[in-house]
Amino acid sequence: MHHVPSPEMEELDLSCFFVAVEKDQIVGVSGYKMLESGDGKTTLLGVLPEFGGKGIGKILQDKRLLEMFEKGAKKVITNADRPATIKWYKKNYGYYEIGTLKKVASFGDDNIDHWTTIEMDLVKYISEKKTVFKENYAEKHHPHPLNPYPPLLINTCLTGMIPTKDMTQYVPVAPEEIAEQAVEAFDLGARIVHLHARDKDGKPTWKAEIYEKIISLIKRARPEMICCVSTSGRNWPELEKRSEALHITGIGKPDMASLTLGSLNFPTGPSVNSIEMVSNLASIMLEKGIKPELEAFDPGMINFAKVLESNGILEGKKYFNLLLGSLNSIEGSPRALDYMVSILPHNSTWAAAGIGMFQLPMNAAAIVKGGNVRVGLEDNIYYDYEKKRLASNRELIQRLLRISKELMRPVATPAEARQMIGI
Repeated sequence: MHHVPSPEMEELDLSCFFVAVEKDQIVGVSGYKMLESGDGKTTLLGVLPEFGGKGIGKILQDKRLLEMFEKGAKKVITNADRPATIKWYKKNYGYYEIGTLKKVASFGDDNIDHWTTIEMDLVKYISEKKTVFKENYAEKHHPHPLNPYPPLLINTCLTGMIPTKDMTQYVPVAPEEIAEQAVEAFDLGARIVHLHARDKDGKPTWKAEIYEKIISLIKRARPEMICCVSTSGRNWPELEKRSEALHITGIGKPDMASLTLGSLNFPTGPSVNSIEMVSNLASIMLEKGIKPELEAFDPGMINFAKVLESNGILEGKKYFNLLLGSLNSIEGSPRALDYMVSILPHNSTWAAAGIGMFQLPMNAAAIVKGGNVRVGLEDNIYYDYEKKRLASNRELIQRLLRISKELMRPVATPAEARQMIGI
C-alpha cells in the first residue's frame, strides 16, 4: 500500500501504531500522529484483502481515534484518494471534505493524482459514540485498581538491634533460630531477609563469621532467598567493623547490605552516618557486587542517594526502604510517604516500613500505592496498637499476605524479586 519513508510518508512512530493479528499473522495496521496544533492526523490504515469484511479496519480506526482523544485531540485530519474509502470515513465517522492535495509520489491509487483531505469532529463523535467506547475505555483504564502495579515484594526484618528475649520470646537471636525464621518467611512469601547478627550472649555484633553462618544456613535451605546484612552504626562507629560482613565470600556472601543514608536520632540514642562513612560503605558494596539496601528516614537522605549516584557510587536499579514514624524522622502518614516516593531517583524500587505502631498503616499504604513492604520484629514487636499482644514474625507476614490477597495483588516470585531490585 505504501512505501515508507517517502516524500508522501515520513518515518513512522511505532508508539502511535496499532497492529491487528489473527492466528499469529499480521492482518491490518493503523497509525496516527499528533500535530503541533494538538489535533490528530491519521497516517496509515490497511487490512489484507483476504481479511476484509470482518470489521478489522473499524476496530483499528476506533483504537487510534480513542487514543488521539485521550491525548487531547479535538479534530482529526485524514488524507484519502479512493472514493470508496472517503465514503467509508464519511459514513462511519462523520468526516467532511476540507480540500485537496496533489500527490508528489507514487502512493495509494496511481490512477488518482490527488488526495482528498477530510476532517472529523472528534469530540462530537466520541460524545455520540460514548456507549460504543465505554467498554474499551474501561478495559484499558480500569482492568483492576492494582493491575498496573508490580508483584508485592516483602522484606522481613526478623531481629534488629533492640528487641531481646526479655522483651519478646518471639525474636530470633541465635544463628540457627534466625535462619529457621528466615526460611519460614521465605515459604510464606518474603523474598528479602534483613539480617542483624547477635553474639552468644544475644547482643548485637558486627562479626562476619556469625553473618556467614546465618546466611549459609539460609542459602543451603532456600538458595533463592535474598540475604541482606546490616552495616548499622548505632553500636559501633568504625568502618572496619561496620563493613566486615561485606568481605564474606562463598555461600555466605550477602546479596545486599543496608546503607543508612544519613545520621538520625533514635529514642535509644544517635545513629551517626557521616557523608564519608556512607560513601565508603557504598564504595565497598559496589566493589564487592553487593546491592545496597538504601535506608531513608527523611527526604534529605534520598537527596544524598542522588549525590552518590551522580558520583558513580550507586549504579543501576536502586532499592529504597522508606522508614517512617520514628521519633526524630519523618512522620508515619500517607502524605509523608507520598512525598518520599515522589522524590525518589529514576529507576528505583521502594518499600515502606513503619516504626512501632506505624508499621501496619505504612505497610498497608504501600500495598495500595504500588510499593513494597518491610515488616518484622526489628521495627515493631506488637501485633496491636494498644501494645497488649506480642507479635511473631510469622504473624506479621501473614497479616500482610491477607491484605495483599484481599486487594488481589500477588506476592513476587523469587525471580521477580531479583528482577525488581536488579540482582
